[in-house]
Amino acid sequence: MKASIRKKAILLIIATFITLIFLAPNLWMLFGSFKSQNAMFALPPVWIPDFSYIKNFTIMLSESYTYLLNSIIVTICSTIVSLIFSLPTAFGLTFFKFKGRFFLADWILSTRMLPPVAAAVPLFILFKYLNLLDSLFALVIVYTAFNIPFAVWVSASFFKKIPYDLIEASRIEGASWFHIFLKIAIPLSKGGIATVAIFVFIFSWNELLIALFFTVSESRTFPIFISAQVSQAQIIWGNVAAATVIQSIPPILLTIFLQKNIVSGLTLGAVKN
Repeated sequence: MKASIRKKAILLIIATFITLIFLAPNLWMLFGSFKSQNAMFALPPVWIPDFSYIKNFTIMLSESYTYLLNSIIVTICSTIVSLIFSLPTAFGLTFFKFKGRFFLADWILSTRMLPPVAAAVPLFILFKYLNLLDSLFALVIVYTAFNIPFAVWVSASFFKKIPYDLIEASRIEGASWFHIFLKIAIPLSKGGIATVAIFVFIFSWNELLIALFFTVSESRTFPIFISAQVSQAQIIWGNVAAATVIQSIPPILLTIFLQKNIVSGLTLGAVKN
């Protein structure tokens, strides 16, 4: 009995130590956002800052309002459009029996293997021809295109956990495929859909290279604003830390908001009758 308790205590200590290692950079970033430039380089180090010092946040929010709004618009639009296209596609690949569906599924996945930045040059030429450079619409198109393959495959993995007998019974009762998709597949897979939405949101929210390549001034997003804080003259680390904290808030809030659905998605299909 004592050996078992000792073993659990050791495992708890190890888990706590590993957790602190992963949390340390985030805590340092959070504390740094409340420090002045002098406090960032003070010796001995200022471990616990004055949390009433919010000048870094006020400066970043006042200067980045347009960038932040652009990121919100692009991220929400690309997430919604990605789900609109990927969920019916995943449903069809899962439940429709047609020749070549496995090849089609593999082809969709193969398009995700291409790094987004590898398609930057041809897309730049295309958007320049269509007069879409430096526009939020162009970013929504690119983010949606690169998110759909991932969203299709992850959504399909959750649709496959729905008992096919339930689908067949619904068809016998006269339900249309559209009704089955909306009333059965979507509610039973809402945990998986929430997971897909979070990953798509995070990719669109944090993406830098594509946004830097296709925008000039009016449509620049918040990650570009953060990168612009690093100059050859100096780096104001307090501002960078504050901007990074602001950047981290929306994904955290979305994850907390969808936490219940994520947990239900993880346990979907865990118990088989």
